[in-house]
Parts: sequence; structure tokens; C-alpha cells
Amino acid sequence: MAALAGLRDPQAALLYAYAASRDGGCTEEEAAAALGLAPEQVHKAAELTVVYGLTARELTPPPRQEPAYSAGELVRAREGDPAFSGLCSYFESAAGRILNRREMETLLNVHESLGMKPDVLTLLIGDCARRGRLTAREVERVAYRWHDMGLTDYADAEAYLQQQRDRRSRGARVLALFGMRDRLPGESEQKYIDKWDKLGVSDALLKLAYDRTLLGAGRMSWPYLDKIVTAWHEKGITTPEQAEHETREGPKGALSEKKAESAETAILRKMQEKRQQRALTLEKRREELRRESRAFAENESAMRLCASRMARSTGDARAALEAKYRESLAIQREILEKLGKPADYLTDKPDCAKCGDRGYVGTKKCDCLLRELKKLAGA
Repeated sequence: MAALAGLRDPQAALLYAYAASRDGGCTEEEAAAALGLAPEQVHKAAELTVVYGLTARELTPPPRQEPAYSAGELVRAREGDPAFSGLCSYFESAAGRILNRREMETLLNVHESLGMKPDVLTLLIGDCARRGRLTAREVERVAYRWHDMGLTDYADAEAYLQQQRDRRSRGARVLALFGMRDRLPGESEQKYIDKWDKLGVSDALLKLAYDRTLLGAGRMSWPYLDKIVTAWHEKGITTPEQAEHETREGPKGALSEKKAESAETAILRKMQEKRQQRALTLEKRREELRRESRAFAENESAMRLCASRMARSTGDARAALEAKYRESLAIQREILEKLGKPADYLTDKPDCAKCGDRGYVGTKKCDCLLRELKKLAGA
């Protein structure tokens, strides 16, 4: 807090508060849209927070203070604490790799500090994996957020995740209205969509507001569009017909153009959008299968429960649960076959199997990222 006070800059303090409220930090573009600041104002504020050690370059708040665990303590925890051992195994299975020491320290700190039930943490890890953001740091951020929200029970956590899936589905539908069908909305965009949903704004009215935004601002601007929608709501306008007869001009003053992204940032952003789109496609397929087949929905629920119990089990009990999980996978494949779906219908298929379309393998740039950078350099 002393460092925050030392900034003596209200915009930098506001930016830090916004970044700290986000599970995964934020980009300068997202912060500008959410806070109503110009890109150059956000960039200046971001530079101050970096100089004072409050954020990293990507506006991610620093992690909560973690105790330093010795190698022996980590080994004893992994071998002597069945719950922690199960969490590590579940994380490694979802990530497709072995945890490094730093990641294990982060997970152990979360496990010991929060006291969350293992089955709740496995739900959390599974959701991070489905969103394509499975890192120990992300698990830590979300775990603290869930703890602050009081999500300590499996049923409550599962209900919350379903609400979030419904929220993302609504967000994707609104983006499709705006012709953006290849990605999920960012958090700042989703907040606008949530606001319009609470106001009861129809899809037809949103589409008209989007068209007027393009005409008035010359490009897509979320704050500009929100001003149009909010003004219509305040005037009681609920249909496109009413809006067409309304003579009020749209809000003026389009935001300044954002700074050009670096080549690497642009490539990584496209990779992230691809991962998000695949995650959305798989989740839509699961939703359709749940509606179409009760057997699929029941088997999927049994698989989730089995996975959470595996995280808390060791020895023969864990082996039995693993066998049961494999049986459930086989049942899922049979159900997919009966429904005329291929065996890999629910399998994620990244363009690069080596990095999973993340651009990096550990701390090293993946060959796929290097190839794309080379293409741009030669263009």
C-alpha cells in the first residue's frame, strides 16, 4: 500500500485497482475500454506501476506473498499428503506435463493457506484447463477469488461454473451479432455484455447500436456503443423501430487509435483467440450433447465426480477410481458413436501439438512461433 500511495497519480492508482480485480490481469487496451481512459493515459499509468514494482509489464498484479518451501518439504507434501498429491497429479494430467518446483510451491501454498476442499480445487483446475489458461499462477488467482466469494462447497462451485459457462455463451452470441465469430469476449467486453443483459436489451437493438457505432465512430468502440445503448434505455427505447424514430445523435469523440502491437504480441493474441474459439466450440458441443442425451449428461457428471475423488485418493483406492474413469471414457465414446459423432468429437486439436498453440514451451519460443515471426520478417 505504501508503494501504491507513493504513485501520487490517480490514474495509475485506478489502473492498479482495476488490474488487481481481474483474475488474469489485463491488457492496456482492456483497461482503457473499462476505465474510459485514452490509450496514452493508460500507457503512462502502466509505466508508473511498473517503475514502482506494483505490476508486471502485462498489468498483472504481483502474487500474494508465498512461503519458501525446501525441496524436502515439497517431497514430503507430495508423498505424505494424499489430497495434495492428488491435486498435483490432476494438474499434471490436465496440463500434459510434470510440475516444476515453482508451480508445486504455488499449489502447496494455495492448498495450505486456503484450506479449500480438494474436489473444489479439481473443479477449478479443470475450468482453467478448459479455458486454455492452466498455469499454477492462474489457479492461485482464481482460488483466492473463489475463497473470497465463499465458494468452498463442490455443488456451489459447480453451479458457479455453470453460470460462467452460460455467461460466456451469451457473450459469444453477442459477438456473433457484431460479426466476431472467431473468439470469446475479453473480460472488459463481457462486462459490457453483462450490463446490457441486465438492462434487458434485445439482440435486434444491440445490432442497431453496433451499426450506429460503426457510422459514428468509424470503427467498433465498446464505450461508444455502450453510450448509445444506455441512452436508449434511459429514454425507454426498447425496439429498433423506436430507435429509428429517435433523432438524438450518437455520442461523439471516438477513442484514439491503439498503439500497434509488436509482431510477437499479435501472433500470440491470434493463438489465444484460436484456443478460446476451440474451447467455445467444445463447450457448445458438450451443451448440445447434454440436451440431446441424458445418458451423456449423467456419464459426464459421473466422470467429474470420479476425477475429484481421484485427487483425494492414493494406492488401491486411486487405482480403482482410475479404472472407473477409463470405463466412463469408454461409455462416452459409445454414446458418441450411437449419436453419430466421431471418437475425437470432444478432443481439443491445436495446430501445434508441441506447445498447444501457446507459442512457448516452458520459457522457450516454440518452433511454430519462430516460423510465424520469420514469415513476418520476410514479408
